[in-house]
Amino acid sequence: MSGMLPKSPMAERQNVVVDPLPTIEIIDALTGRQLSDATDLVFEYMAATLDEVGWPIPAQPSDLPEDWRREVDNLVVSYPSPGMFLVAYRHQRPIGGVGLQVREPGTAEVKHLYVRPAERGGIGRLLMEQLHTRAADGGIRRLVLDVLTSRTHVIELYRQLGYTDTEPYTHEPVPVIFMELLLTQL
Repeated sequence: MSGMLPKSPMAERQNVVVDPLPTIEIIDALTGRQLSDATDLVFEYMAATLDEVGWPIPAQPSDLPEDWRREVDNLVVSYPSPGMFLVAYRHQRPIGGVGLQVREPGTAEVKHLYVRPAERGGIGRLLMEQLHTRAADGGIRRLVLDVLTSRTHVIELYRQLGYTDTEPYTHEPVPVIFMELLLTQL
């Protein structure tokens, strides 16, 4: 029975196959009616980041630092094609997202990988794998990112996906690690 999902004891008696992880749909939320879902996820990510570094937690997007507020206010402008903002859905509910922002021809920055806390456990990897595929399809050959040094679990995920340390490409006011992935090596 290869290819079959495991059956629970109840399902075994009822001859029903139970999917342990309901289907996840990942879409580019900048091109559809899901833009507000992307905006909400980016704001949640930013609020969590500010909290993590000990800065005031914003109650709404207008409370964000100015450059972050501009991004949240207009994601379509912040992530022009071939950039994107992918949102993962489970049962039509947004559960996580990740952005791709072009920095120069052939190079883009991975931005704001975020999965809602109750949904963590593999969704970040799915988002990143989909981002890699779509970035390569859009002509991107090099991805860069920065991540807070305190986010060791995310750093480990990036390393598992093939990212390596690289030189800083911007100044950050908090401790971060800069990483890169050459998509031609995948």
